[in-house]
Amino acid sequence: MEKTELMKNITATVGREKAIELVVAAYNTELVTTSLGRLQDGKPLGGPTRRDHLQDALERVSQVVNLTK
Repeated sequence: MEKTELMKNITATVGREKAIELVVAAYNTELVTTSLGRLQDGKPLGGPTRRDHLQDALERVSQVVNLTK
């Protein structure tokens, strides 16, 4: 699913403000998890491919929100 569709689905379930709060928290978690993993492995922070942290965060929140349906 595209980012806009994921966000619309999340917003429809929990409301606009809560959707923003959840996605921002998930986004920050994605960033920290990626950074910690690289630091622990001794890898440089700039890898050959970049993950789309926003897409990952939206998918993570969407999965949780869909559990309540």
